[in-house]
Amino acid sequence: MVLTAGQTTAFFTDANQMGLTARTRGYLQTEGISMIEDLLEFSSKDSWTQIVENCKRPPQVTDAAGNLVNQAAFHIGAKSLHRLQVAAIAVEYYAATDRTITPQAMQWDTTLKNFEVQWKAIKAAKDGDTPEAPKMSKTVGIVKWLEAYENYSKNRIGDRYAPLAYVIRENVAVPAAPTLQAGQPHSEMHGSVKEEMIARLSHTHGLFRDDNASVFDDIEVATRGTKFAPTIAPFKRTRNGRGAFLALKKQHAGAAMWDKEVRECQDFLLNRKWTGGTNLTLDRFLSQHRAAYVSLQRCAENVQAEVPNERTRVKYLIDNIQSSDSDVKAALAAIKLDDNPTGMRNDFEAAVAFLLPVDPVKNKQKKRPSAEISATGGKTSKGPKTGVELRYYTPKEFAKLSPDMITELKELRSAKKGKGNNDKSPGGKKTAKFRQSLVKACLKELREEEEQKQEEKSAIEAISGILKLRSSAVAGGDTKNPAQAQSPIGKKRVTIKDEHADDEQVEVAATKLFQLMNSRGGRHGDKGGKGN
Repeated sequence: MVLTAGQTTAFFTDANQMGLTARTRGYLQTEGISMIEDLLEFSSKDSWTQIVENCKRPPQVTDAAGNLVNQAAFHIGAKSLHRLQVAAIAVEYYAATDRTITPQAMQWDTTLKNFEVQWKAIKAAKDGDTPEAPKMSKTVGIVKWLEAYENYSKNRIGDRYAPLAYVIRENVAVPAAPTLQAGQPHSEMHGSVKEEMIARLSHTHGLFRDDNASVFDDIEVATRGTKFAPTIAPFKRTRNGRGAFLALKKQHAGAAMWDKEVRECQDFLLNRKWTGGTNLTLDRFLSQHRAAYVSLQRCAENVQAEVPNERTRVKYLIDNIQSSDSDVKAALAAIKLDDNPTGMRNDFEAAVAFLLPVDPVKNKQKKRPSAEISATGGKTSKGPKTGVELRYYTPKEFAKLSPDMITELKELRSAKKGKGNNDKSPGGKKTAKFRQSLVKACLKELREEEEQKQEEKSAIEAISGILKLRSSAVAGGDTKNPAQAQSPIGKKRVTIKDEHADDEQVEVAATKLFQLMNSRGGRHGDKGGKGN
């Protein structure tokens, strides 16, 4: 729709629009601003600086007598100047997105005000620090990186003061412009000035080459040293970022890859079980379940895949939780019974929120905090220089320590190792003394028991030796003659004069053996109960 002469004049002179006087409006025509579209050439601040200077010192004109006379200055108020500058940028934006200027598009109180707010945000993002582009890693594969870069490029503002995402959009051709949303400088389909530019900026603009090169630089850094680097090699000479991005997407994120991810996600949702018998918390399992569903949704955007509804998701969840914990069983039963249209049986997130408090693995971990595992009681010692605590640190905690704290911590630990057990806390002293006395008592009992075993063995050998001597004497037929033999008792040579002497030695050895055995029974009686 082309603006009429009356609509154009109203735009420049109405108080609710640019608010210029008719005289000033007439002068701007001499500066080249006759129609609203002419503002396209005055989108920079320098242009308006020169116009304002010209208004202050307009050229001389000829009076009725033919003489050159000075003109009075043409007034442009601060409000009018500001609105004209915003309007000029808006006209440039409409031209870049291939839109026709309409009265609605140039209405100050609604459309242009909303444009100004969004444009300020875009300019601030451009003039601020450049955000760091995503990089590939072991956890960020090519598919995740491609998605991450698409999101990143929507916030990275290029030389055209537009998101770099317009460079890598799927279609180069710009379709017919949809109708503007009421009071907004963009369509309802796109929802913002940024999205409008992403979808509608042309690839023939003079600055497209620079933005395309910026995209390539990001991709080159991300793929450097990876197996994906050869894919973008053909685009290196021209720094064709769009070509490199689409090549990566086609070769490494095609239908086969999406089909594989569909199978993996479906396998997880259908077959991955949780029993609560490992360190995997229920919270973590539920998060994995959610992530598999989100990945399946993403796959469905690229290939044909069946995404489960809320009821089916809850069914998969119930079927795969196979815990013997009574609280978990009760929670699952409650979810099954809550089967109304808005109940937990038909709401995955509501079911998850109901299950989280009964997580047996997480509740068990709470009962035994790390502080109780790494400490033995009493107060934690601190370094006198930096106040660093002499205790165990997790890798994350250790990384937060200052260099001085780390140095003092190493010194304190080295000193403690050199002194041995030097815990001066009340609990530490008692524990150390108890351990020392316990070790001494155990060693003493072991020594006594070993000595007793040796005495018992000697007595048994003595009795056995005497009985052997008597047997050999009887076998020789001479029980009255003295027999020389070495007695095991005392390892001395003894003379067995008669069998009475033998009997006496046997009785002595037997009595000693009985006393030893009785002594052992008394010592261990409290451990083994009453003896037979």
